[in-house]
Amino acid sequence: MSTNFKIATFNCENLFSRPQIFNEPPDKASKLLEYVSQLQKELARDVFDHNKIKNLESKLNGYAVINDMHGKSHEKAKGSAEWRGTVEFKRDNFDDVTVDNVAHVISDIDADLICLCEVESRPYLKRFHDAILQKKFLNPTNRPGYDYFILFDGNDDRGIDVAIMSRLPISWIQSHVHDKSEYNGKMTPTFSRDCLEAQVQLDNGATLFLMLNHFKSMGSCPKNDPKCNRKRELQAKRVEELVNEHDLQKEYVIVAGDLNSEPTSPSLSPLINNSGLYNVNLELPAGERGTYGTGNEQIDYLLVSKAIKKHLKTVRIERRGVFSKKWPHYETVTNSVNEASDHSAVVAEFQL
Repeated sequence: MSTNFKIATFNCENLFSRPQIFNEPPDKASKLLEYVSQLQKELARDVFDHNKIKNLESKLNGYAVINDMHGKSHEKAKGSAEWRGTVEFKRDNFDDVTVDNVAHVISDIDADLICLCEVESRPYLKRFHDAILQKKFLNPTNRPGYDYFILFDGNDDRGIDVAIMSRLPISWIQSHVHDKSEYNGKMTPTFSRDCLEAQVQLDNGATLFLMLNHFKSMGSCPKNDPKCNRKRELQAKRVEELVNEHDLQKEYVIVAGDLNSEPTSPSLSPLINNSGLYNVNLELPAGERGTYGTGNEQIDYLLVSKAIKKHLKTVRIERRGVFSKKWPHYETVTNSVNEASDHSAVVAEFQL
């Protein structure tokens, strides 16, 4: 008996929480930030003015809290010598149309396994899933949520990570944040974020070997590699090494993610020109393969082994989360600020 399997890759462009303060109008936000600054100064004094600290806490109610970490609580300490702690921002509660639009995209994709780029953390992804995706979109249509959430903190200082959400069991995972290669005369981390490997157990009993990536962007590049093509080529070569550990004629292997270059770029040659891998976007007409912005460029990929390519049933690009004059979009996507992302999702379905 055959079973269908659907996978997607989607750069959801900063699926991040943010401080509640920044949801307020600029004037109010500035005043609240000044209160935070005053509170930090008071908590650094040798002798605490408890009335002033309490007054500032009241003004920041709902926006920031004092986290007592070591020693006495700030309410009992005489001064900074007896207290260790921080002032922490309260984060938003997902009441944002942009976040809803991200969930709308993921809901309409309805994949068994979705590869995500630019996610803050596993706890945040789980909260987003429970509070928005499942509650607002999946439950009303009696569809199941996701049981598996995989994310490792990667090499990006901004906390931009790759993540997997799956309805299918994940039996094995491997991070490559510690891989190193020579770049500009020194050994540095190979991957800008991570190459996240996972083994997924499909309904027909087979194993899918997945490699999720978010290659180096063209921003913040050194002068001797102005578009970071050499950096991405190093990343592509390392992924090719991992790919070639498998028999692509017999094993189900998929390389997914935002590779930040078009298929014609030499930086992706190790993967695009690998005879055992197939770019599923080639199933679409030439003018419909793009995934970024207006859809003229393909930088998001599902590269599949020959073994699973034989079972490829359909391929589509989910564009409705992008604000574009060229393609239809959701009614809730009214500008580039509240669009789900400036990337479209690649979705492929297989009949196994």
